[in-house]
Amino acid sequence: MVQSLTSVLLRAHVQQRPFRALLSVIGVALGVLASVAIGAANVEVLRSFERAVTSVAGSSTLEILGHDLGVDETVIAAVRRVPGVVAASPLLEGVAVAAAGDHRWEGIEVYGLDLIAEGAAKGFDVEADRERVLDALLSPDAVYLGHEVASAWQLRPGDRLDVIVGGRSARLRVAGFLHAEGSRSSLWNEVAVMDIAAAQLLFSSIGRLDRIDVVTTPDASLDQVAASLRAVLPPHLVVQRPAQRTKQVENMVRSFQLNLTVLSWVGLLIGTFLIYNTMAFAVAQRRREIGIYRALGMAESRVAGLFLLEGGLLGFMGGLLGGIGGVWLSQTLVSLVSRTITDLYVPVGSGSVLSWDSGYLGSVWKGILFGSVVAMIGSLAPSLEASRTITVRALAPGDYEESQQMRSRLLLGISVVLAVVAGATSLMGPIAGLPLFGYVATLSLLASLACLSPVFIQALGYRRAGRDAGPRLESNLRRIAADHAARHPGRNAVTVSALMVGLAIMIGVVVMVRSFRETVEAWVNETVMADLVVAPPTWLQGKQVGHAGRSFPDSLIPQLASVDGVAAVDPYRDVQVIANGQTVALVSRDLKLHAERGRYVMMRGDYRTILNHAAESEGVLISEVLANRLGVNAGSTLTLVTPQGPQTIPVVGVFYDYATDGGKVVMDRRLYRRLWDDDKVTVFGLYLLPGADGELVRRSIVRLFADDEGQAVPPAVIRNKDLRHEILEIFDRTFVLTYVLEIIAVLVAVLGIVNTLVTAVLERRREFATLQAIGASTVQVERLVLWEAVYLGIIGAVLGVVGGLVLAWILIYVINKQSFGWTIRMTVPVGLLLEAVVLAIATAWIAGYFPARWAARQPVVEGLRDE
Repeated sequence: MVQSLTSVLLRAHVQQRPFRALLSVIGVALGVLASVAIGAANVEVLRSFERAVTSVAGSSTLEILGHDLGVDETVIAAVRRVPGVVAASPLLEGVAVAAAGDHRWEGIEVYGLDLIAEGAAKGFDVEADRERVLDALLSPDAVYLGHEVASAWQLRPGDRLDVIVGGRSARLRVAGFLHAEGSRSSLWNEVAVMDIAAAQLLFSSIGRLDRIDVVTTPDASLDQVAASLRAVLPPHLVVQRPAQRTKQVENMVRSFQLNLTVLSWVGLLIGTFLIYNTMAFAVAQRRREIGIYRALGMAESRVAGLFLLEGGLLGFMGGLLGGIGGVWLSQTLVSLVSRTITDLYVPVGSGSVLSWDSGYLGSVWKGILFGSVVAMIGSLAPSLEASRTITVRALAPGDYEESQQMRSRLLLGISVVLAVVAGATSLMGPIAGLPLFGYVATLSLLASLACLSPVFIQALGYRRAGRDAGPRLESNLRRIAADHAARHPGRNAVTVSALMVGLAIMIGVVVMVRSFRETVEAWVNETVMADLVVAPPTWLQGKQVGHAGRSFPDSLIPQLASVDGVAAVDPYRDVQVIANGQTVALVSRDLKLHAERGRYVMMRGDYRTILNHAAESEGVLISEVLANRLGVNAGSTLTLVTPQGPQTIPVVGVFYDYATDGGKVVMDRRLYRRLWDDDKVTVFGLYLLPGADGELVRRSIVRLFADDEGQAVPPAVIRNKDLRHEILEIFDRTFVLTYVLEIIAVLVAVLGIVNTLVTAVLERRREFATLQAIGASTVQVERLVLWEAVYLGIIGAVLGVVGGLVLAWILIYVINKQSFGWTIRMTVPVGLLLEAVVLAIATAWIAGYFPARWAARQPVVEGLRDE
């Protein structure tokens, strides 16, 4: 009986107030949408990388890596003799760039494998002419394409494919297709495969490999086999399980993804305010009904459960819509997230479309859970308030709001405590490399400002109380609007808090991003000094895979130096090495040349003196990030693992760097070649003679790399200004997701204002009808509602600006510093703050426009019916 009554009441309340219920559902849906979309995109991107790792690894249980330096293939014999090893398979990776056709300059990943022995083990089969399959497999120009690549490039068996590899042209023959086993999203559908010997010839990597995949016996201990392998291998080679590569990527990008995830929760936080507002209104409006329920014997728990259930129902519907919308949005975000991770960390695939068996249903259920939990949290306080209603006082007007006013001093005290907590936690260090206390400080800051909202709202009434009313109704509109807002601090504070949170997040993130961008731009202008950069064709596209695809031979140095207009050539080598037990980037270059023509932004000291000293003393420079990460400074030593064994090298300086977040070591090229016996070059920096025409020099370099037929097959020759522009463009792409999440948060806040004003109109129908009856026009009623919206917008703007500036400080000096280690110079653009204030007030005015029009057009007779 009671349960059926409850369901009838819930259905009746939703049906009676469909617009307000719809606003709440949409608000929760938007918050859930952002959270689900980011979560699904993060998972799918890493899942895509994991699929690529497992596809290439096949049945391998261990792998031997040489990072960017490659692996000498002669070690395979020693690997195969290690007890517990069943098989050791060579693998080479590279990128070939199309030299002609509609897909010219597009790159395709090429894997060199032992096709005779490894095809089935890797999870693919070769579709080729069975009568001549052996000749086809071993042909030096034979390439096998995945179905997706073949379809996109419109290639069939027997077609010729002209490609560019390392500045050289080559012609390949499509010998067949790859048939991937199992999932359609297999890596083998998206790449090309060649026999290992043919791939080594194509990439000029005779005798060199990128990896050796090792298969062990089922009963062998992987740890023991790995230890035995390390004992027979050169010290710079890494032995690990294939899954560790996925784990390494997760570790590299976890701070980036965590920051995105936390930002996506802002919509959920504001959605909680929205539900709280909706349920608080429902409790305030249904006092009489609550008194009747209590008089009929309904228990307090049943009353609370009634409102919790109603809030949970709104959250369920919002979560369902948000979950479905989040899965749809994640398809777009997958490409954005993968592109950003590729730009900043490592090349990853663009992911694949979620299917019902790969996460669609899971994401929808996650959205429903988020929506329901958010709604229940938002409904909790109003529900408890409803359950404590005293039957005798249930009909007393204003009782609920008075109870809210009486708690304003308590809220002020809580605000001070939370501000202290925010300050204290912002001074604490990271936990496991994550700025968890920074997030606590952010939450405490926003909660502190939210608790101040009722105080500011009540101040509207104090401000107007000392002013005499004007003689005309028009002159009193603002006073009436301010007084009404001040009489309802509990209700309006939630709306102001929602607007404040959205605005504070927007200001804080924008100030952080702009400060970061200006810092990076200044760093780029000070450090990117070469007039031209000669790089692999896909260097700026994040497609440098394999040691061969990331380098040039140093024999090109005299050729480049002989080009008219070139004053000096700076060979720049970038590889991954082990320093003090951790993987870091190692850069080698001509430090004396760089001291003369280039620049480093040092934390202390003159860069010219330090660079010359490093070259002469065989020392290294390290980036600020690495210094913080390893606890090493100028005057300390660094232990680098080289092919000759561990080498202890002095650190002579620390410099600012924003190119990598894992840390960087810089040494002179002569020292690098002696320790690593590597003469490859990643890119060449060219300095031109005074007055030289950069475009003419660039064209000369293009002609230098032309083949015998005059077909241009150059690497990328990038001008200084183009390189700077590309660096800043990559930076801007990194924060596209941030702006998307901010827009969603602001939209939810706008819905909160609309919800507040619509309910205020419902409550004040009698007041509006009375004003119209005594001569107020519809325009004046509209202005009354709009002025109340503007007052709420002003308070939200003031708190939002204060919160945004403090939040920016936390983001720059706590969260960013602990996550990535970068030092950012904070800049506060005054114009931005003014724009934010105007935006907040305009947003409030726009949100109040339709409720104001609705209020002005309510029938006077209906409003005065009970008089």
